Amino acid sequence: MKLLKYLILILAILEIATRITLISDFPLYDANNKIGYIPKANQNGRFLWTHDWQFNEYHMGADAFKPTNNEDILLIGDSIVYGGNPLKGPERLGQNLQKKLNLAVWPISAGSWGMRNELIYLKSNLEVVKNVDTIIFVWNSGDFDKASSWSCEATHPTHEPISAFLYAFQKYVYNWDKCNGEIKPEFLVPDGDWHKKLKAFMDSPEMKNKKVKAFLYPYVNEEKDMNLLRKKLDKHINEIHQAGISNIISVGHDSRWNTTYYRDDVHPNAKGNEVLAAIIYKPELKDLF
Repeated sequence: MKLLKYLILILAILEIATRITLISDFPLYDANNKIGYIPKANQNGRFLWTHDWQFNEYHMGADAFKPTNNEDILLIGDSIVYGGNPLKGPERLGQNLQKKLNLAVWPISAGSWGMRNELIYLKSNLEVVKNVDTIIFVWNSGDFDKASSWSCEATHPTHEPISAFLYAFQKYVYNWDKCNGEIKPEFLVPDGDWHKKLKAFMDSPEMKNKKVKAFLYPYVNEEKDMNLLRKKLDKHINEIHQAGISNIISVGHDSRWNTTYYRDDVHPNAKGNEVLAAIIYKPELKDLF
């Protein structure tokens, strides 16, 4: 009995300490079979007290959506745009690009989103599309498969954990969650032809007079061998052109980009986001493909 009391006391101390550090202060997601998952609207927090994050009423990682009298830019992508808790707000791509351009940049993204998820967001939020002037897509070679569906609380939590300590232990020390990629029917996003969806979006009335740019971002192994990226994307590049996007720029072919700007096999580090923003701001090659 005495041992049990000590164990409960230790767990209570660990729980309090975890909550004080804010290591479990993370964004929550809405999950469904329409878009898969998306950061919940109107939330904010501070991971480890220093890494501020926020999402507005349109799920964007930004303040309330208030279009300006100047050019407004919608930046859309997956975890490259999202950044996540390892980065502070000013270190993420959206804020870096906004600083470079001195214009309003509205980032919308989620980790592992594909093109289908992005197009679903755009179609579901035409009010956003109407009120921006430029749309910038950031894609990688994994974004042209089927849409991403929600499957795991550990990667895309939909609610706060009962125990912050157990969540942090599971996420950072030992993952006992059986998140094996199995998708329940109620969260499965139906298959669809992204090429047709992209063309339909580009032809929609809301896209009249809009500027669109697409940036192809490489994995580390593709940066080391750009022919590998070309082989993967040749067919898709033609489909993107046919859909109406003529300005497709390869980040990996820009001389300013190299493998020192990754924090893992795909995501840019803080310095990488600075360089990536500079490439988007002023690419060396206007249209490589």
